Amino acid sequence: MEALVPDVFIDSFGARWQDPPPPRYRAAVLSINLTNALLNPPDDPALADIVARQTGQDTGVRDYVLNTPGAARIINDAVHELTALRAAAHGRPAQLLVNCWYGRHRAPAIADAIGHRMREAGTQVQVTHHHINRPPVPRKHPRPDCSFCQIIHDGAPATIVREWSDALAIVPRSGGCTDGHLLVLPRGHVADFTTDPVVSATVQLRAAELAQELGGQWNYLTSCGPDATQTVFHLHGHLLPRTAGDGLALPWPHPTCEQEPAR
Repeated sequence: MEALVPDVFIDSFGARWQDPPPPRYRAAVLSINLTNALLNPPDDPALADIVARQTGQDTGVRDYVLNTPGAARIINDAVHELTALRAAAHGRPAQLLVNCWYGRHRAPAIADAIGHRMREAGTQVQVTHHHINRPPVPRKHPRPDCSFCQIIHDGAPATIVREWSDALAIVPRSGGCTDGHLLVLPRGHVADFTTDPVVSATVQLRAAELAQELGGQWNYLTSCGPDATQTVFHLHGHLLPRTAGDGLALPWPHPTCEQEPAR
């Protein structure tokens, strides 16, 4: 017996993983990018931690996403566009790609809701969630006890050198290790460079842009944990200008084995 081919394939995924779903054979394609369209549930400080660790198929997260302003319009528009695409596709299936950043919360909830509406209209639908089981999303909302969050979100005193949509550069409150020492911070709160590699890459990108603009030679340093000299547990990169003979030592000694002569 020949397998029934769905009329509509709906694929949810996370853009952060750089692993989009493959095209479905002969399918006409629509796409929805929710990354900036709906609030990411873990970024809402009012959401309980246990809910933030769930996925878009769990009741708490699903209801949160579907009740977010704009969600109903996105679902309605997608149903209308898929219906029109199917009518114009002359029997070919349609594929809807729905992405958010991580693929755990918004995209699965919206994809399932669209699939439900299409099935109610008699359409054969296959919904696949490609990244729903990836690692839990780190929460990035401001922390009231974080001195960097106080600068970024509450206007605490700081000398701000540069601002971007996703980061800012400041002068350390102590003045730094040397003239020109800067800190580059993400606007979202993540503990260190291991928490979210994309945020870490963004901070280094902004630091590189700033260093290139200012010119000269630089160290870029960041830390993870108190044993690695981290004292403020909000990711930050140190930009240190360097010149010959400045006497500025890196913050770690060379291992003894490097000092021993080769045998």
